[in-house]
Amino acid sequence: MVVPALIALLAVVLEPFFTNWVKGRETLLPLATLLILSVLLHPRLRHMLMIVLCYGVAFLAFRDVVRLNHVHLPPLLDYDFVDILRPVALLLVAGLSMTAAVAESVRPGTVWARRCYFGAAALYFIGLGVINYAWHGSWQSIVLCGTGITSLVGCVYAHRIVDEEEEDEQFAASDEVLQQAREAAHYASLQAKEWRDNAPVPGVQPPPHLSSH
Repeated sequence: MVVPALIALLAVVLEPFFTNWVKGRETLLPLATLLILSVLLHPRLRHMLMIVLCYGVAFLAFRDVVRLNHVHLPPLLDYDFVDILRPVALLLVAGLSMTAAVAESVRPGTVWARRCYFGAAALYFIGLGVINYAWHGSWQSIVLCGTGITSLVGCVYAHRIVDEEEEDEQFAASDEVLQQAREAAHYASLQAKEWRDNAPVPGVQPPPHLSSH
């Protein structure tokens, strides 16, 4: 639980440095995306990444609450009720993300924890995207809004996402059992062909799960 939180905190603290470093190096973005996608293929790394992202969103929300006085709203959104809602929304994002991070650390794969995470991400990225679009109208703002909408869909269908992950884990476990059975059958057939008394086949080692027998 501590390690993912420290990784997320470090990423948030160093975020300005990474942002400036990436400028002019846009070719690295596809490589970073490919790295993240490859991590998602591994169940344990995917779980770790999920917890880090939960803590990361929570720390980003806390940081934005502290900086509210230095971040002005665009004229299109410059209303008193929006100023009142901003800290409330950010604290809600931080609370949902932190709850999801702790829940995923203690009891992975719960539907309500995923709903907390996706809901927090939807609220954070849609809000950030709308504010940035009102200021600049850039494509990055559209990407932020798209990420938030995707997270909102994930919040609605969190139960299906969890079910699919459980099916993938069961399928991977059955593949491992099948592979061990094949190795055992292959080793047994080689031993049966050996004409010497109980002598192992030269150069052939038993599978690791049979070596103790």
